[in-house]
Amino acid sequence: MTRNLPLSTGMVAIFAFVWMGSLMPLCQTIIYTNDWAIRIDGAPASADSIAEKYGFHNLGQVNSQTYTRSPITSIPLQVVWVQQQVVHWRTKRNSRASHIYSIDTQTLVFNDPQWCSLWYIHCSEGSQGCPSYMNIEGAWRRGHTGKGVVVSILDDGIEREHPDLRPNFDPFASYDFNGNDDDPTPRYDSSNDNSHGTKCAGMVAAAANNSQCTVGISFNARIGGIRMLDGDVTDIVEAQSLSFRQQHIDIYSASWGPEDDGRTVEGPGPLARLALDNGIRTGRKGRGSIFVWASGNGGRSRDHCSCDGYTNSIYTISISSTTHSGARPDYLEPCPSTLASTYSSFSTDRQGVTLDLKQGCSKEHSGTSVSAPMAAGVIALALEANPLLTWRDVQHIIVRTSQASHLTSPDWHTNGAGYQVSHLYGFGLLDAESMVKEAERWRLVPSQHVCKEAPTQESRTIPPGLVLRSVYESTGCSHHPLQHIVYLEHVVIRVTITHSHRGDLSVTLTSPAGTKSQLLANRPLDHSTEGFQSWEFMTTHCWGEKASGEWSLEVLDTPSQQRDNSETGLEWSLVLYGTSEQPYSMRREQARSAELPTDGDDLTEEYNGRCDPECSEDGCEGPGPQQCVTCLHLFLKFKNNSRTCVSVCPVGFWGDRRRCKKCFSSCEICTGSRSDQCATCRAGHYLTEGTNSCTASCGDNYYLDHDANMCRKCSENCLRCTSANICTECKSGTSLLGNRCQRSCGPGSYHNEHESTCEPCHEACATCAGAGIEACNQCADGYLMEEWRCVSSCSVGFYATEKQFKVVPSSCAHCCLTCVGAGKGNCSSCAGGYSLMDKVCMVSTVLCGHMLDEHLIPKSWALIWSWSPLCCYTVTASTLLGRHSTRCWNFAAGTCFHSATRALVRSGADVWR
Repeated sequence: MTRNLPLSTGMVAIFAFVWMGSLMPLCQTIIYTNDWAIRIDGAPASADSIAEKYGFHNLGQVNSQTYTRSPITSIPLQVVWVQQQVVHWRTKRNSRASHIYSIDTQTLVFNDPQWCSLWYIHCSEGSQGCPSYMNIEGAWRRGHTGKGVVVSILDDGIEREHPDLRPNFDPFASYDFNGNDDDPTPRYDSSNDNSHGTKCAGMVAAAANNSQCTVGISFNARIGGIRMLDGDVTDIVEAQSLSFRQQHIDIYSASWGPEDDGRTVEGPGPLARLALDNGIRTGRKGRGSIFVWASGNGGRSRDHCSCDGYTNSIYTISISSTTHSGARPDYLEPCPSTLASTYSSFSTDRQGVTLDLKQGCSKEHSGTSVSAPMAAGVIALALEANPLLTWRDVQHIIVRTSQASHLTSPDWHTNGAGYQVSHLYGFGLLDAESMVKEAERWRLVPSQHVCKEAPTQESRTIPPGLVLRSVYESTGCSHHPLQHIVYLEHVVIRVTITHSHRGDLSVTLTSPAGTKSQLLANRPLDHSTEGFQSWEFMTTHCWGEKASGEWSLEVLDTPSQQRDNSETGLEWSLVLYGTSEQPYSMRREQARSAELPTDGDDLTEEYNGRCDPECSEDGCEGPGPQQCVTCLHLFLKFKNNSRTCVSVCPVGFWGDRRRCKKCFSSCEICTGSRSDQCATCRAGHYLTEGTNSCTASCGDNYYLDHDANMCRKCSENCLRCTSANICTECKSGTSLLGNRCQRSCGPGSYHNEHESTCEPCHEACATCAGAGIEACNQCADGYLMEEWRCVSSCSVGFYATEKQFKVVPSSCAHCCLTCVGAGKGNCSSCAGGYSLMDKVCMVSTVLCGHMLDEHLIPKSWALIWSWSPLCCYTVTASTLLGRHSTRCWNFAAGTCFHSATRALVRSGADVWR
């Protein structure tokens, strides 16, 4: 497979051979592959001949588009270098618990199931402490959703058939370098280990409003996947991935890197470095590919991301993480190469919602693996706003618009150009709305200059706890116009240090403006004796400062264990990147200033700092929104005749010809100043449906919809209601039927809804709600209402009684078959199993040892029972005849016996004593 790499004097080809094995110190195995890279000065056909000569198979040219052609075919073949490919250990930067410790962008109401859980995009109703400081919705409201921008995820593949990715999947931005085919679908297994790339892709470009899992930050961007982590990761594989279709892909997102173990020092190989360099020089039609990288998750191992050559490169945008509350996650690594931060999470914090394998949805994505694709999504919004931005323009916009105020860090400091910066968060939290605003009006920055200063060498012993300090005076290459730098962007320090215990070292660079960049902190797990060999540290903390002046490098040795003092050799050199002219327009026009100067203002001193994002291209007189020359969008005028620039009018105001004017007193948001131009209402008021006015209470024919906080119309014919379907009072000419108002009909008739006519009620009904005897509301003369129907006479179990001068049937006692009144003493006949005695229905049979229900016995009767299990007799009624009895008959045996019965019992005319 051939991919583009920059070579000005030759070509790089991939040869296949077989080799394996060898061991490094510290028991870390080097695995050699059967692939070799060879750089040749000569025509492309030379590669085939040398492969054939030495028994290799030519797999193709790494750089298929850029090489030197010569009209002379007899140029001698020259091999510049040969490199056998080694497997690199690359870790995905998702955080795990430590074992040590077509969319309407104005509406923004999506039907995706997890929409309300996307706390990093918006705050749902009732959210407590919800952060939305990245202002992603603000960018969407400006119409930017990533449309026309192509993002590719360099990872373990993406699930192209996932229903939330399929609408935005771009096959031309996808390839499988592990399987050498066009399908980036990850390898499935029971552990779902290869879900990392799919999760990252969902964070960038999950489709919106499709009733699927979530919504991507740039939900209209095209998304592709490069499968390259699920196999042997070599320099060739990385170079091919980083250079894949650089004229088609705009943004490459990588959430992986060398192991974050606190002891590894590693960066891209020579081919990967060439791929990065070629990408920024020729990618995106010369504007430069955008490479976004996760800063690393080695915080628990006291790692430092300056030891990662990918995040430490000026060509990558290194992104760190913060929690939803703006705190530092425990996995976060500090370093001065971090450009900015986005939200992420850790095991006890809120999780990011994204996609999972097998068309799933996941809330288990965290670490800086979340932050890199989140940043890629935000950058896609900015590129849609201005596709002409170069790779450096994007970094400038990030520096100018990132917000530091919401993030907690002890090391925030202001650099010499007025930017707040931190080793944890770079220039702060990405602000999507400010980025797209800046992109919309951006003027491309001047061309990049590179100033390489001469090396400085020091060789002396560093006593424990003391500092080796080396100073260099830079002119910013002022004598070389094509290299001259006045305003800094990146600063690279190329360092060689010999030392017996690398983890004990810390290195700090101080700029001429006094800004301190900690290039390296102590790493307790790094016991290497190799020191640093031409390692490049990079800092962005001097951005915007002046290049010329005294630079100092300090190396501190803090022994972690007892050891002899050893001589430390130090060689270092500065490589400065920046411009010779001010990259931003600072034009001032007093007559149109947003803030009127007082008599004491000094108008002779020009302000050279950055302007507020709400200032127009006319510039500003200071950093605040009230100091703009003119406003980019709207201005709010105050009573003291001052004004400030705003992106949208605040609550209670509306925009009219770039000015925010006041709404009617009861309006919260409005489209004009009249009382009938309200869009939403202030607290304690409700928007009246159909009138666009706000009222303190809902009037007749309206009900209060608590969810919408507005007065909605009742249904037709309804005078008062509690909801759209429940009327409580009807208009004249209609009557209430259940919860509805219907046309009124005369007495003895009802309204037939199907025929829209009045029909006569059943003959038994005086009034009715419909056809049939069961629909009577009142009974006609000669009929009684029995439960739910009208009857001519009471049924069995009912008797007639007067209630409010009306004869209605009532139920008899439960033992009565018929009765003359309510209660158990008014029976006229009994139900089965009962006998009538003095208008009371009694149970017919009693067995000795069982007691009758007392409620069946009148007060003048005594309940009699025997303690003897032999006594068994029939009783129709029993009365108290005497006080004592000592025996009763055993009917079954014809004998008598003594009993504990304390009364005399009779049955009919018989009495037993």
